[in-house]
Amino acid sequence: MERAEADGRIGSVVDGRYRILEPMASGAMGAVYRAERVPVGKVVAIKFLHAAFASDREFLGRFERETRVMSRLAHPHCVSVVDFGVAEGAPYLVMDFVAGVTLRELLDDGPLEVTRAVALTRQVLAGLAHAHAQHVVHRDIKPANIMITEEIGTGEHVRILDFGLARLRNASVDTTQSHVVLGTPSYMAPEQTVGAAVDARADLYAVGIVLFEMLTGVRPFVAEETYVLLAQHRSAEVPRLGEHVPAGTVLPPGLQDVVDRALAKEPGARYRDAIEFADALDELGGGGGGGAGLGRAETIASPPRSRAP
Repeated sequence: MERAEADGRIGSVVDGRYRILEPMASGAMGAVYRAERVPVGKVVAIKFLHAAFASDREFLGRFERETRVMSRLAHPHCVSVVDFGVAEGAPYLVMDFVAGVTLRELLDDGPLEVTRAVALTRQVLAGLAHAHAQHVVHRDIKPANIMITEEIGTGEHVRILDFGLARLRNASVDTTQSHVVLGTPSYMAPEQTVGAAVDARADLYAVGIVLFEMLTGVRPFVAEETYVLLAQHRSAEVPRLGEHVPAGTVLPPGLQDVVDRALAKEPGARYRDAIEFADALDELGGGGGGGAGLGRAETIASPPRSRAP
């Protein structure tokens, strides 16, 4: 890696292809920067994983396999991986650059109107339908991983971030096996909380949590102790939306049933796939948010209904 600054990555050129421009975010796995592809100048996001991961050959093999899978995602509602490698001992991913705000940032200001929440959920489901058709399960759907941009003529546009990274968070074990607990506790499906094998229906459970939070401004299950929170996912009843939405909110008939099914404790009781979940939202009548109806916002193409591993 060619360096312009001895004290950091800013200005350095990674593998002769990506010039690091500025930091964007950091987390448990590493740090994300805005970068440009040289010499063409295309802006991308590049995520460096902590160098400690590079010392584990098993992790590096899994990193390459997972990133190759993620690179197959090509959908308007998915942020795709366009390149990957290892530079000076640090594995990195190059992704589409998305300028916008996360759903987490939006929710910091309070709940959303019903029509807006449903429209954003539809877009998340469209991205997941594509990913699941490619046998990619996200495993960490949450507001911080949902980016929202403003598109001229079409309004708010969702892009799902960090596909596949949940499977890379543990550098010492094979996270494709059972009994490895991965994800964010507030959004974990019951089967995730005990380290059981998961499929696409775990993502749909997380979408149900996110939808509940968009509508009410709070998550359905909350506890100070993580073990209590995980137990709630496994056994607590789903709270009633009407008890938590802002005063005056009109909930479409059937919306509680949609949320209840998405948050079913048993995977087999949930929606079969993202398409069926979206269809249930499309069938909602009436409207909140100023009385607007909940007409069909977009069509989700129907891939073969195969189960993601």
